Amino acid sequence: MSNPSTRGTHPAPGKGRRAPILLAFLAALALGAQAPAVPPGALRDRSAEFAASGQVLLVTAPGWNASRGFLQRFERAGGALVKVGAPLPVWLGKSGLAWRSDDGAPVPPAPGPAKREGDGRSPAGVLTFGGMWGYAPQAPPGVKLPYRASTECDRCVDDPDHADYGRIVRAGPAPTWRSAERLRLGTDHYRWLAVIHYNDQRPIKGAGSCIFLHVAPAPGEATSGCTALAPDDLLLVLEWLDPALNPLLVQLPGELLESARTAWNLPAALHP
Repeated sequence: MSNPSTRGTHPAPGKGRRAPILLAFLAALALGAQAPAVPPGALRDRSAEFAASGQVLLVTAPGWNASRGFLQRFERAGGALVKVGAPLPVWLGKSGLAWRSDDGAPVPPAPGPAKREGDGRSPAGVLTFGGMWGYAPQAPPGVKLPYRASTECDRCVDDPDHADYGRIVRAGPAPTWRSAERLRLGTDHYRWLAVIHYNDQRPIKGAGSCIFLHVAPAPGEATSGCTALAPDDLLLVLEWLDPALNPLLVQLPGELLESARTAWNLPAALHP
């Protein structure tokens, strides 16, 4: 979900500026690693999902309330997941992260907030991708995700009481929802976006909606619950993603990274 008050784009951060930012970020992760461990059994084993995946995007933030973090790509080579490229700065929800709650679980799987509609938090946990949308008639060269050109009528419904809650639909002359997110804006905010499968297949009322991977907001701002990258970084990731490799998106605060790696039986290579 976008943040209407901060829509816009900016140039990709220069490589020279990334190094000090990344060092400070890794230091914050090291402090987070000292947090109490996740209770045994709180996080179920996800090893089968990772074994079937050839691509993993790991997004880590210094804490639950951090609105910025880094994304590291991994790709399977010779049976092991190996890093691809350098860490990329990401923008998260203005309030940080929250455990995904679209599976109907009554409580979060471990300490931390649970994702709710309008909370300004990006979903934490293991997620998958849907298709790609954009303003151009055709997808950028090299993109493998299924692509659809957005129109003035395309909406993602964020009204929890509506039958199409959490789904992308075509708006008719008299829509019945109270609110919905436009997929084609007057800015480049959604020039390219990939749908993150969150509460869009069997929607749970109030669990949150319209979660995308899209163009970052202006410097110093955040999203309303999506994950965003600078334009050049986003295009790099979208061209790299291959649905045939069952890509996974893992989003976690640094304080839970080690516990989740153990509890979910994640590959040891997964670290920022």
